[in-house]
Amino acid sequence: MIDVGAERGGFAEGMLRAGVQELHAVDPHPDNVAALHRRFGDDARVRIHALAVSDADGVADLHVSTAPDGGPLSFGHTLLKPDDTDEIAWRQTVAVNRRSLQSLIDAGEIPSSTGVLKIDTEGHDLAVVRGMGSLVAEIVMVEHWTDLPHGLGVCPWSTQDMLAELQPRGFTHFAFIVHRGEFTTLKWDDGEVERGAMGNLIFLHDSVLARLLPDVLDCAGRLAEQAVRVGQMYMDAARDRLALAHELGEAAEARGQALEATTARMQDLSAEVESLRAQGD
Repeated sequence: MIDVGAERGGFAEGMLRAGVQELHAVDPHPDNVAALHRRFGDDARVRIHALAVSDADGVADLHVSTAPDGGPLSFGHTLLKPDDTDEIAWRQTVAVNRRSLQSLIDAGEIPSSTGVLKIDTEGHDLAVVRGMGSLVAEIVMVEHWTDLPHGLGVCPWSTQDMLAELQPRGFTHFAFIVHRGEFTTLKWDDGEVERGAMGNLIFLHDSVLARLLPDVLDCAGRLAEQAVRVGQMYMDAARDRLALAHELGEAAEARGQALEATTARMQDLSAEVESLRAQGD
């Protein structure tokens, strides 16, 4: 596996647990690289590359993301320059080495074929794919969205742009795993997603499609069942709130009726008092 944009290694660790035998973790940010060495420094299966992957070699400015208050973030660093939002900002840059995947192959730093190429470069994924050169992969996974108004803004490329690069390489079909809050679903050959949602396009090479399609269907089923369970949880919570509201409404109605009865009784007593006063006069 080649993990471009490995950040602190969470995804890489999951893939190693799943059986990956050789993993190249690539990230340009010094703090992330240090974290990768702490996490995988003693793991002979992992090789760490401190660089940014793009479609050409050279030196580039990595725009470093922070929280709006200036606090550090492990994600969001990009060769692009997004506009600051209320949840993330890019106020400084770090000079980093930029390499294409073909350049890394030519230098013998990564293999010329891989099972999984995972790309998460905060909007720069299309450039990484364009720099693949002779790299052969069975699966190419990229991050995709339409517009994240509180995060990375508008995605600089479309699903069709990515397909135009990958179809000539033998990637005809893809799954789109979409995250909408607590709901995660899988769509097939459909990269449309509403504003504010995001996910991962997973392109399956035609040569492995028949072998991997049962796993895709299994994943889709599991995600659907999970979404149903989450939906049922919210339905149960809504039903409980409705029942409580009904009980509170009945209690309020009973208190209102008691108040009306008390008011009427006080009015009767007041009338009796006035009558006695009149008789005394």
